[in-house]
This record gives sequence, C-alpha cells and structure tokens, in this order.
Amino acid sequence: MNFKDFLQKFQDIERSLQKETRGIYNVSFNAKRATPIQKDIEAVENAVITYIAMYVRGFHLKRRNKGKGAEHIKLHLEKGSEGEITLEELLNLGNSLRVYLKNFNEAFIDKNGAKIYEWENDDEVRFRVITDIDEQGHTSTTFHSSNEIIISFYSDRNLSQRMEFKNPKVKAYYENTQSQTSILNQAHKRKQK
Repeated sequence: MNFKDFLQKFQDIERSLQKETRGIYNVSFNAKRATPIQKDIEAVENAVITYIAMYVRGFHLKRRNKGKGAEHIKLHLEKGSEGEITLEELLNLGNSLRVYLKNFNEAFIDKNGAKIYEWENDDEVRFRVITDIDEQGHTSTTFHSSNEIIISFYSDRNLSQRMEFKNPKVKAYYENTQSQTSILNQAHKRKQK
C-alpha cells in the first residue's frame, strides 16, 4: 500500500468515526431517532454494514425510574448523578465498545438475555453498557436493520459501592492487571530506596 492509499484509508476511517460520534450526539441532544454503533474498526475501514447495536432516542419514565436509550442515559450526564458519565465518555462509546470486543471477543449475556459490556478506564472508573432486543424491531431505511439497541450506559461514579463486574472474564482481567500494577509499584519503590 502506498502512502496516498494509506492516507485515503485513514481519512475514510476518520470521517466514519466522526459521523458515528456526531450521530451519538444528535440522538442524545437533537431530533435524530437512532444511529448505528460500529462493531469493529474493520467494518469502519471497509464500510461493511455490521453494527453492535443501535443507539436510539428511547425514553425515561420518571415515575418508575426506568427507561432505555439516550433519554434514559442522559440522566447519567448530570453532574453528581448516580452512575455519572461525561459527555466525552458518551461520545466515545463506539470506540469503548470496539476496545472491549478486541479484548473480550463477545458480550457477557445475563440471565435475562441482555448483553453486557464492561470495562475500567485508566482512572479506575468502571463502566457498563447494556444492550437488548428491541421488541418493536427498530429498523430504518438509512441503517442496516438491527433489533439490538443500547438500553443503558453508566459508570460506578457516585454509587454507594464500587461496581462489581458481572462478566467473570472481565473481572479476572482487571484483577490480574491490578496485581501486575501493584507488583510494578512495589518494585519501583524498592528501586527508589
């Protein structure tokens, strides 16, 4: 691949990722009803229509404190809210899911059949995305049909206790990472003495 082809491919990926981010923003704050979340970077590179899920406007019922999609997730954007997320974390949702899939290959499926994606950032904040089947079979002529939608996205910020990972693979991964970090920190302290 020559430099010109590489540059064009890079620009195409960048445009596609910007479009995804814009779509998430527009579903959350404007009139857009739904946007696809790319499953993997190869899909972005090759313009393959494969999506992990649709990010939809959704709803939130205050009385029952229940909902799904952007209207429900926006509650977590409020400063100091339980499960607080930042706007940057929301807009970066597609990339976070791709990184999760690169590391763990597939979502954890809970007893109700919902798919769960979990991870921890460099500041040790834990996140969870829940997707499920849309009973209404949401489809759109502008997007590949998908009946999997993002129900919720939140962190363990401002929760009464730290989020426990439901996926045993994720739990083991972060326990191992913490053990390695602890060993490296102890070695570094010994070296400084």
